[in-house]
Amino acid sequence: MRGIYFGWYVVAAAIVIYTLVVGTTFASFGLYILPVSEEFSLSRADVNTGLIALNLGNALLAPVVGRLLDRASARKVMISCSLMIGISMVIISQTSSLMLDIALIAVPVAAGLLGAGTISGSVLLARWFKVHRGRAMALASLGFSLGGVIVAPLIGQLIEAQGWRFAVLVMGCGSGLILTLIGLFMRDRPGQHDIEPGAAAAEPEPVEAEPEASDEALASAPAAPGALAILRMPLFWQLSLGIGISSAISQGLTVSLVPIALGAGLTTMEGSILISGTGIAGIVAMLVLAAWGDKVDRTVLLATIIIVVMIPCALLLVAKSYVALMLTALVLGFTTAILAPTYIALMADRFGLAAFGTVRGLLVPVMSVTGAVSVRFIGEVYDRTNSYEFGLWVYLALSLLAAALIMMSRPRKAAAA
Repeated sequence: MRGIYFGWYVVAAAIVIYTLVVGTTFASFGLYILPVSEEFSLSRADVNTGLIALNLGNALLAPVVGRLLDRASARKVMISCSLMIGISMVIISQTSSLMLDIALIAVPVAAGLLGAGTISGSVLLARWFKVHRGRAMALASLGFSLGGVIVAPLIGQLIEAQGWRFAVLVMGCGSGLILTLIGLFMRDRPGQHDIEPGAAAAEPEPVEAEPEASDEALASAPAAPGALAILRMPLFWQLSLGIGISSAISQGLTVSLVPIALGAGLTTMEGSILISGTGIAGIVAMLVLAAWGDKVDRTVLLATIIIVVMIPCALLLVAKSYVALMLTALVLGFTTAILAPTYIALMADRFGLAAFGTVRGLLVPVMSVTGAVSVRFIGEVYDRTNSYEFGLWVYLALSLLAAALIMMSRPRKAAAA
């Protein structure tokens, strides 16, 4: 009698990883905007530079981390990057140098986020699952939502009780320790006796499952398609631009939600509850995706979700009450949660496992640049007009463009059918 397939342990670990790395960075960034701007006398657009630095750091380092995960031990990469992100956050909590803060966010924090979480997690999930890949990605992505449900309120309480520096210190120590322990537990890929449930009837992957490999074996393995070859593929650019634009819109909406709420008279704690609302909606979305994600055309699903992202854009144009803002948060959380696991599974389907780490690494710069432009843009719109209205109208138009790009990438046979 076979035991539990190890891939499901990878899913459980990925949930915790995503909860920590997303909860301590993207999901909670809006909570830091006002206290940091008050301490350093910065505008909101200037504070958003921290998120821009993280995005640009991701853009520069992701191809390196992705290629490293294709050629070296994912376990060792995860452990090193876990320590990196924890130590960097501790230093940020103690320094008063804005330049040092930006440098730490752009390099070691970005590298830690990629190598300990976002890229390494998706690479491992793609390796361990073929038949249930969509379900595995969806369940693991519960962590993106739980980051808002669990971590954001905790950070909000820490900020209100002891200030933003104490919150960064606590989260740096805690996340660094937990992520390192998870890295010690991980296995790089399925072994000869690791058989995914239902895999017997499935088509073989472009790359065969192997036993746990040494660094020497990985280094001598046949080379996957290189970055330049992938960058010459129209398919890569259709998908990456559509995904990048939609992700940038979600980032801009997420980072602006709390400031909009605070401007409407809500407290910081109430703002963190809105973030929790996005997380709760995300959990519901992940459960729906886990049940149905492998039964629908992923290209059509992704394009549809991007269209639905227009709803929170429209709601924020008119939302003034707490109830209206909570409704906005719920819709935003539902759509944002489905985006990541859907596009990750779609990229694995289209490009195969041999080059998946490289593809993920090349996708991140596109997403990081579009995300950096988006958060700077929405902050500048507010600083110049004292309103987010123009930025929200731009987001509405860009949503249509992103959905069109995704549909253009659909295989001709599938489109004809």
